[in-house]
Amino acid sequence: MANTITTGIYTITPTLIDGYEAERIGGTIVHPILGRVNPDVTLRPAAMRTGTLRLLFIEEANAKTALDVLSTGAVFRLNSDERDVSMSFVVPEGERISYRLNDEARDGWHLDVPFAEVSAI
Repeated sequence: MANTITTGIYTITPTLIDGYEAERIGGTIVHPILGRVNPDVTLRPAAMRTGTLRLLFIEEANAKTALDVLSTGAVFRLNSDERDVSMSFVVPEGERISYRLNDEARDGWHLDVPFAEVSAI
């Protein structure tokens, strides 16, 4: 099971997770107080991860199928034995999944998948 993305009856198996970029937005609120050097703070956890997952597929048909599956409104589960990136995620509204031929090798297909981590359902 090197790298898989699953939802319902579908399993996507990319050849490689070729890129991963994630960030978390801080949740703590800082309240500046007039006349004081130190602000008050409301401590809250950071938001869950958001970012972009770059998947590589050798076969065009597998990349196209992955594009179609990832374009459905679903919660996906990413599992990876290679990296510490496992999570449940959705593709956020207004974001674009990009699908393109590998420019360097002209062999292999990249999908850039924007994600927003969600609690496992």
